[in-house]
Amino acid sequence: TIYVDWGDQQVSGILELTEISVNGCISSPISIQVEVTGPELDLGENTGICSGTSITIDPDGDYTSYLWQDGSTEPGYTTDQEGWVILEVWDEFSCNAKDSVYVTVYEVPFVDLGPDTSVCVDEGLVLDAGTDGDSYMWSTGDVSQQITIYEDGNQEIWVEVGNSDGCVGGDTVFIAECDIYQLFDPPTAITPNGDGVNDVWNLYALQEFPQAEVEIYDQWGTLVWKSEPGYPQPWDGNKMDGRPVPVDSYHFVVFFNDGSDKNYVGYVTVIK
Repeated sequence: TIYVDWGDQQVSGILELTEISVNGCISSPISIQVEVTGPELDLGENTGICSGTSITIDPDGDYTSYLWQDGSTEPGYTTDQEGWVILEVWDEFSCNAKDSVYVTVYEVPFVDLGPDTSVCVDEGLVLDAGTDGDSYMWSTGDVSQQITIYEDGNQEIWVEVGNSDGCVGGDTVFIAECDIYQLFDPPTAITPNGDGVNDVWNLYALQEFPQAEVEIYDQWGTLVWKSEPGYPQPWDGNKMDGRPVPVDSYHFVVFFNDGSDKNYVGYVTVIK
């Protein structure tokens, strides 16, 4: 057996061997093709990840040592940053190979359905998933950017929004059972001057409370007007005897009379 030191050469070549005897006889040369292969390394094609996620690059191969671009020497490399990932490896013969791959970080669609809220059947609630996406999937089965919720009762609505880069964002909103008393938002002033504009104190939300009664008091606590159940006739700025009240702010109480203990108090100003 003859051993040949190939040194640190990284290229293939032809080795020619000639034997010389002790008597000085020279044999015919023998040529041998030497192939220096070294390790093979393939990190694959350039790739991408979604913002907030990471990727682990774990090359296949039987290597004895690793050196990544940041100086780490572990077999695998995990990153959540955009940029080049470069690896150099060595095998048991100290032969090396090098490869690189570029990692692109794609943005995740921004989705904000707003704060938790409530919905009443008559008004509905519009939920908008924004314009960052190319596809939409709601927990209701809808696939549009916007949906309108009419169903009453406690419920959780979520949406997933995907973009062309394959990234998915989402949000969830909790919708509480309708608080019908939230519908009551009375005007703060009337102008009973006979011009046909804002002459009476309309309380449209009381249509939901057929037994409701309204009482209006002056600043001294004297009752100046009281409605019939259901508020069938809006207050026109007059006292119960038909005389107009003076310009002032008046305290009022709404008794819903719906079996609950809820009342509504506030002030309404008469302007002329």
